[in-house]
Amino acid sequence: MSSINFLGAASGLPLDELVSSFVNAERQTKFSRIEKTTSTLNASLSGVGQLKSALSGFLDAAKKLTSDSLKARTVSITQPEADKTFIEATAKNTAAASSFEIKVNQLAKGSRLETTDGSFADASAVISNTAGNLTLTADGKSFTVEVTAGMTLNELRLKINDSAENFGVNANILNVGGTTGAKLVLNSNITGTNNDLVISNDNAELDALSTIPSGAVAGLNLTSAARDAQIEVDGTVFNSSSNVFTDVVQDISLTVKNVTPTGNNAKLDIATDKTAAETNINSFISSFNALVAQVSDLTRNRILGADGSITLESGALAGDSLPRNVLNQLRGILGSTVPDSSQGLNSLYALGITLNKDGNLEISTSTEFNAETGKNRFDNALDQKYDEIAKLFGGEAGLVSQLDSLLSEYTKTGGILSNRQDTLQSQLKENTKASEAASRYIASYEDSLRKRYAALDSLLGQMQRQQASVTAALSSLPKFSSNSSS
Repeated sequence: MSSINFLGAASGLPLDELVSSFVNAERQTKFSRIEKTTSTLNASLSGVGQLKSALSGFLDAAKKLTSDSLKARTVSITQPEADKTFIEATAKNTAAASSFEIKVNQLAKGSRLETTDGSFADASAVISNTAGNLTLTADGKSFTVEVTAGMTLNELRLKINDSAENFGVNANILNVGGTTGAKLVLNSNITGTNNDLVISNDNAELDALSTIPSGAVAGLNLTSAARDAQIEVDGTVFNSSSNVFTDVVQDISLTVKNVTPTGNNAKLDIATDKTAAETNINSFISSFNALVAQVSDLTRNRILGADGSITLESGALAGDSLPRNVLNQLRGILGSTVPDSSQGLNSLYALGITLNKDGNLEISTSTEFNAETGKNRFDNALDQKYDEIAKLFGGEAGLVSQLDSLLSEYTKTGGILSNRQDTLQSQLKENTKASEAASRYIASYEDSLRKRYAALDSLLGQMQRQQASVTAALSSLPKFSSNSSS
């Protein structure tokens, strides 16, 4: 490799520069086409990715206009007192717009049991000298606590509370003292009339801790019975075993939190959520217009100035018909009549949404072609045909379904655009292989040139040395010197 570094050293000629110029010319010829192809493929890959993202964004905006979202109801509650919650409510999208006064008479409550005064001196009192079982039951639910011989009242409390099968019973001890002693208190969170906590046993020694004795007398007393919640809706009374009232008003769920003050009821209002619908429809329009702008940017042609210079480069997908084809298909759907929708609201035009001369969607306020503007039709639909808008967009054959069917073919994994990306990636890999092959060729070409010119350099150097030797020999001859001096 030393000849590479000192090429031309023997002959004194600029052979290294000559070889470099030949190699650079060959490299330029080989790599200019490859680099141009790489640039074009990368731009196309980026453009397809941008198109895919824009189509997905528009589809996401469209899916926010399904029937469920457009039929959403708003729930407004006026509480009797500003700093306290008395009722909460949720409404299905099938609930009718309406208003009610809600009076809460009582909340649902679980039962409370207490042992008889004087049954136990303190928390460490032994509850039974022999083993047995206590079974706690309420509203069809039950669990059993095993009582061991010599167990104390406090140990029983802990065992009840720690039971893995406990359905909602809290055991506590009141250390009253005196003749009352210690009292075991059991609170059940099972609410509703006739859902009182019941405790039975299989050992008469445990009767003091039972409501149903196996001996003579039960020692556990019901001090507070379980009860229903009760409300009045516009004067009509309703009961519920829990604090939740489902479909007392059709498709509305009420949860009561506190008893309302006398003469001051809560007020419930159910209304269509026109604000959310308008917001989602405007987002749909904006997303489509953004897609139009994106396609225009991706497919634009190069723009030249008066002097022939480039003022704006062409788009990444210039000359590609795919973006405009999908946009035309979308406009076809958006401008069509929707099957199975309301006769009076079966198209975007009927809703007040039109395609303008630029191909964008808009809610027009112009009266140029009609005294009724698009904004007039849009506001009228929100006020008078709210649920029909849901059929237009979210029906079985509605706009959302049609758009989803079309765009999913482009955006899904394995879809049209994914396949296009895979093809471009494959072409980039092939181009990379071509670049690697060209690099190997250039390296071989340079090595071959250097070997040839190294041989030439050596030959020229040898010839120069021979010439110098001959010249020196001739100059030493007498006649040659005499003639030279005359």
